[in-house]
Amino acid sequence: MKKIVNYSIAVSCVILQSACGDFLDAKPELALVIPEELNEYQSILDAEPRQMNYAPKLPLISADEMLLGDAAIPRMTQEELSAYRWESDFYTIDDYGVDWTFGYQPIYYANVVLDGLENFTPANDNERSMAKRLESAARFYRAWHHFQLLQVYAPPYNPENNTLPGIPIRRTADINVATGLSNQQEVYGFILEDLALAYEGLPDLPELKTRPSKWAVDALRSRIYLQMQVYSKAMEASSAALLLGNELVDFRNTVSQGAYFFPRFNQEVIFHANQASTGFTFYREQWVDPSLYALYDSADIRKRVFFQESRIPGRFNFVSRYSGDYFDWGGLAVDEVLLDRAEASARMGNESQALEDLRYLLANRYEEGLVLEGLTGRALLEKILEERRKELLFRGIRWMDLRRLNQDPEFAITITRTVQGEEKTLLPGGEGYTVPIPTRERLNNPELK
Repeated sequence: MKKIVNYSIAVSCVILQSACGDFLDAKPELALVIPEELNEYQSILDAEPRQMNYAPKLPLISADEMLLGDAAIPRMTQEELSAYRWESDFYTIDDYGVDWTFGYQPIYYANVVLDGLENFTPANDNERSMAKRLESAARFYRAWHHFQLLQVYAPPYNPENNTLPGIPIRRTADINVATGLSNQQEVYGFILEDLALAYEGLPDLPELKTRPSKWAVDALRSRIYLQMQVYSKAMEASSAALLLGNELVDFRNTVSQGAYFFPRFNQEVIFHANQASTGFTFYREQWVDPSLYALYDSADIRKRVFFQESRIPGRFNFVSRYSGDYFDWGGLAVDEVLLDRAEASARMGNESQALEDLRYLLANRYEEGLVLEGLTGRALLEKILEERRKELLFRGIRWMDLRRLNQDPEFAITITRTVQGEEKTLLPGGEGYTVPIPTRERLNNPELK
């Protein structure tokens, strides 16, 4: 146990150093922190809060789901305010970028495990099996965080131009190795290769929902292929995930768990991840955008479960998250995978499967099942996309959907919001869909200039 505690402290020092300075400038004495036992590697991967199970916060801030009152604006950092206003002046000179740092920190952790396991000699079959599982878990986390970083710091993926700039790929825990930008084809290829290798050594279902599994790999591949607009593979991956688990929460029987409706790790959760908290997380002037709230009709139970009327008449707070508390959630869940398959199926011409998935979801969200007969073609696809917006809100998924749907003129939208009396606009192909890499990182890493 002493070794585990000492290792955790040593790694925390590295992480804090990188947060206060340049991530690649930190020079820890790795000899002091290399684990010697497999349970120490497990302790690294179980570093859940804001580390291994992290999801970025900027996609929620930038999307068209949240509206902030004037009293919430002073609670924002410059980075958050720039994202909310879709402006390019993101950073002070010393700003390290929260999503950037908390994205690459867990990649560092995963690489520590992978580098260490290369030199680990199992003493028996049990250790060999555990080492394989740990390697697979580390690859999943590394893939997860590279994908999340792509959604913030790289332009939207375009299948007709997949050599657009991506992000740095980190393959080693040696943080003295400077890494330049890889193009998006290279980064997505790296992510999918890690997931393929991870799949081999993971259990079908997780022992703990903060840990990866085959279920999580397939769910993540479903999300990735949807983002890449490779709908045949999205349908294949989502189907594989739903074979392992497809139970939904029946909202008709959902009751408040004190301040929140959902317990932590409810049955829909495949892989747990929280977004970073902010100065306005669950603040009384963090409202649901009125255009989003207007989509829910009186028979939709989500209207009662998700929202509470705020102190300001006509404004509503989003109060029920799959985190089970006030943290905005960003993990993988059955409802998302169902909607992935529904959309992919509709786009592939398998409308019967799309309707089946949509009926199953809405039967657990409405007082009485909706009549979906006659929905076909474009109308069916539009209904599925509307349900994605209504079901997967405040998870960062809407931002991913906007980035890909804006490439289709029929679904492209212009977002406007008023911030302290000034109207702001984000066009479908606007620069606001790509957050700049932190200035400090560029200054200290010659490969990024």
